[in-house]
This record gives sequence, structure tokens and C-alpha cells, in this order.
Amino acid sequence: MPRTTTPRSNAGLSTTAVIGQALRRYFVTGLATLAPLVITLGLLVWIFRAADQFLGRYFGFEVPGLGLIVTILLVIAVGIITIHFFGRVVIRVLEGWLYRLPIIRKIYPPIKQLAQFLFRDGEQPAAFQRVVLVEYPRPGSYSLAFVTNEATTSVTGRSVTFLTLLIPTPPSPFSGPILFVPKGDVIPLQLSVEAAITLVVSGGVAALPLQAAAAARAK
Repeated sequence: MPRTTTPRSNAGLSTTAVIGQALRRYFVTGLATLAPLVITLGLLVWIFRAADQFLGRYFGFEVPGLGLIVTILLVIAVGIITIHFFGRVVIRVLEGWLYRLPIIRKIYPPIKQLAQFLFRDGEQPAAFQRVVLVEYPRPGSYSLAFVTNEATTSVTGRSVTFLTLLIPTPPSPFSGPILFVPKGDVIPLQLSVEAAITLVVSGGVAALPLQAAAAARAK
């Protein structure tokens, strides 16, 4: 005689799962946002304390504010050295050494690229203009893409406006395949570049609801 099973309520489990996913998304989003800032601030605080201790031992007494001045001058000096050829060679050698470390080589590149994006010069044009959705790598499958350029060309035999798209490869949002896609074949998204970078760095854990831009919905 078959046993009768009583349906179990999944309401509590569903609520717990939803709360867990939300907390995980918020945590990863916050972590991805704070990582470059915390690393930068931590390095500056370490330099400040080291300079204060060294100068205190050298002079025999503490000079208020001297450590901060030394830290600022050191950061400026590193910037000056990096701009020139010799500094670039030294930085490449140091980065080559970092890339050989098992864990650092996975963490350093995306953090460096994200820091360069966040702290770029105000006069420097943004590498990513906007975020779109493109049908890739196969029909029916869509990928997030950053628009890096837009140009009209007749290379296909007729005048077409192509978008240059970068398909990000997690965890780095700054590397991946480049596609040239007609402008009408993409879906503009109501998603900021910063939010899209957070999504990529988190591997999709910090995914936000995707919404088409107003212009795309009007079509």
C-alpha cells in the first residue's frame, strides 16, 4: 500500500534562502567597493606610522605632522618616478615578481585595474562609456558588455554604426574578448558602469536586477 506523503512547506526555507542571498550580495558588493580603498588607505597608514617611528628615533623626539608630510611627499615621488621610463621599468619588474606569487597574482591585477579606474585623472576619458546586453556567445544567450567606442563604417558594404564592446571575464572587468556589433543589435541597460564592474568582480554574486534603458523600452 503506497504511503501518503504530506507536502512540506518551503515558505520558511525560501525566506531564509532569499535573506541569505541578499546578505551575500550586499556583503560581496561592499567588499568589492571597499577593497581598493582599504588597501590604499592601509598602505598610506603603514607608511605614515613607519615614517613617524623612523623620524622619531632619528631626531630623538616626535614632530607632529612630519610623518604625514613625508607620506605625501613619498606618494608624489612614486608618481613622478612611475611617469618616467626608469620608474616604469622598476614597476614592471616589481609587478612581474608579484605575478609569480600564487595568491597575489590572482588578486593584484583586478585590484590594480579597479584602482586605476576609480582614481583616474579627471581629464582622462572614461574607458567604458555605458553598459549593454549583447547576444553572445550563442543565440539565446546574453552577456554583459562595456561600450568602449562607437563609429560608423561601410566596411560591410553599407553604412552601419558599430559599437566596440568589451565582454568582461571575471574577476577582472578589464579583460576579455572584443566584439564589433551593430548598434541596433544590443540592449542598452539602466545600469551604471560602477555597478557593472562590481557585478563582474563578484562573479555575479552581487548581481542587480537588469533593466533596459528608457530608450530601449520605447522601441
